[in-house]
Amino acid sequence: MEKENYRLVVTREVSDNPQLDLFDGKFQYCCILSNDHKSSEVAIIKYYNKRGKSEKVFDTQNNDFGWRRLPTSDMHSNTVFLILTAMLKNFYLYIKKNVSKIFDDILPTTRLKRFIFRFICVP
Repeated sequence: MEKENYRLVVTREVSDNPQLDLFDGKFQYCCILSNDHKSSEVAIIKYYNKRGKSEKVFDTQNNDFGWRRLPTSDMHSNTVFLILTAMLKNFYLYIKKNVSKIFDDILPTTRLKRFIFRFICVP
């Protein structure tokens, strides 16, 4: 795709899914369209995977800490809300790490809703 100044990076991994698909049931293909011609294929894949990790963080903030619906229409108040909830997430991760060592029901990957149910509501 040199004409449009794009580069296509394709990865192929052995699929764990025993169900066959339309093309080839043995492999799973992933494609990344980039305009970076200087980096290697591995560097482009690692950079793209970092993006997925950051989107997972925003998913947690949206669903667990109320970022989906901001409390006011005032930008300054919303900024304070976003900063405080980001700090609360850090405290939650610290508490969850220590609590998961003691209780079997709480895992290090437990989301906030399950943590509240298992650790706060049930007792």
